Amino acid sequence: MEDILENIGPALNIVFQFETFLVIALGVLAGVILGILPGFGGSQALALMFPFTFIMSPSAAILFMISIYSAAEYGGSIPAILIRTPGTTAAAMTVLDGYPMAQKGDAYRALMISITSGVFGGIFSSLIFIVAATALAWVGLQFGPSEMFALGLLGLAIIGSFVGNNPTKGFIAAGLGLLLSTFGESPFGAVRFSFDLDFLSDGIPLIVMIIAMLAAPEIFRLMGLTRADDEASIEGSKGMLSGRGKGFSFFDFRKLLPTMLRGSLIGTFIGAIPGPGPTVGTVIAYNEEKRWSKRADQFGTGIDEAVSAPESANNAVVAGAMVPALALGIPGSGAIAVLLGVLVSKNMVPGPTLFTENGPLVMAVFIGLIICNIFLLLCGILGIRYFAKIVEVPGRILGPFVMVMLIIGAYAHDNNVAHAGMVIVFGALAFWMDKFNFSTIPVILGFVMGPIIEQNLNLAMVINQGNVISMVSRPLTIFILTLSVITAYAAYRRSKKI
Repeated sequence: MEDILENIGPALNIVFQFETFLVIALGVLAGVILGILPGFGGSQALALMFPFTFIMSPSAAILFMISIYSAAEYGGSIPAILIRTPGTTAAAMTVLDGYPMAQKGDAYRALMISITSGVFGGIFSSLIFIVAATALAWVGLQFGPSEMFALGLLGLAIIGSFVGNNPTKGFIAAGLGLLLSTFGESPFGAVRFSFDLDFLSDGIPLIVMIIAMLAAPEIFRLMGLTRADDEASIEGSKGMLSGRGKGFSFFDFRKLLPTMLRGSLIGTFIGAIPGPGPTVGTVIAYNEEKRWSKRADQFGTGIDEAVSAPESANNAVVAGAMVPALALGIPGSGAIAVLLGVLVSKNMVPGPTLFTENGPLVMAVFIGLIICNIFLLLCGILGIRYFAKIVEVPGRILGPFVMVMLIIGAYAHDNNVAHAGMVIVFGALAFWMDKFNFSTIPVILGFVMGPIIEQNLNLAMVINQGNVISMVSRPLTIFILTLSVITAYAAYRRSKKI
């Protein structure tokens, strides 16, 4: 408790500044707008907005990106409810009852349940981890370079969770990310894989990989839409908010409180486990709520708790996912990999030592999440009708516009035309990877984790005077390496049962 009180003062000083409030508000607005766009999940939204963090302080940058992530997860529920098209994969469960509610004329009520439950889950989860910060700081003291190297391998071992029934493709993609991370200057000072090209001597920028691998494929898809596709989407979005139907009162909120608590607890727990992510959290929350409900037979017809449960779990996962990311340096999703990339770009290595060396910043992250959810509540309530108009923008118009933004963002990173070219080349590669069912998320995870693994392996070998046995014989290192093997093996076992 002493450590919490010691860090909370400096953390409040970080959060309660005009700049911080401004970036949180802008992050929420941008996240909701991008989350509304079908296909633009948290990963794509963060990738698109990454360049704006270059001019921000470390605390402002991470809070800006977290606000986008949290808001994008909520934003995905808007098209899910209105046009049966989830803006994010996690919003797929919201479609099951949210869209039927909209068809019955209760779109406003469904959207209010979504925003209220999401905000409750986000605040609930953040409060849990503010209290748990001391325990996480203690964990940080137990990790050295050997343990960090092992954690890096564990981060790669969980890739099987992202690739459905073919973990081999995931590990191949991760290997590609590891290979690309070695381009440029190594920790030992040598320049590798530059091919005598000046723009490769400093390596491939993280921003280029993120926007190319995560955002560009969706842009190519949008640009490929026909007029008929756009007209069908726009026609489906009309009239859904023409009447408010049932309202949403404090009595309704109180009635849904047990549902929100169950969903928030599930989301918090799932978020703290590297790998599953918000989609798994919402599925489990929906199924558990159905199991607890006295009217389980009505699920799928448009009932309140069936919308509330997955939405509260969805936003609770955001705070939960920050724990393994910040405390252990393990990205549990593509979005979290981008957030870790922000830390790396600000010369802050994610991992256990982050809690001991930057306690106020870590505390500020969770306090900022609470502020973010308050802004999100206001934004959601005031902007329900206006945000819904975004889904009416034709994809064939939206795609080229966003592509120009991506190219400008890559160029602005270092005023280098080659980086803009990299976005197009790697974006095309990512597009074709999707065509052949290769997930691009493992590429990003490999690219982010590669330098962390290499640097800590180097340090561990120096400390242990090149003795590999001595390096891996530490109890915690053995445990993590064993867990890595079990995790990878479990991914293959699970894939054979699918």
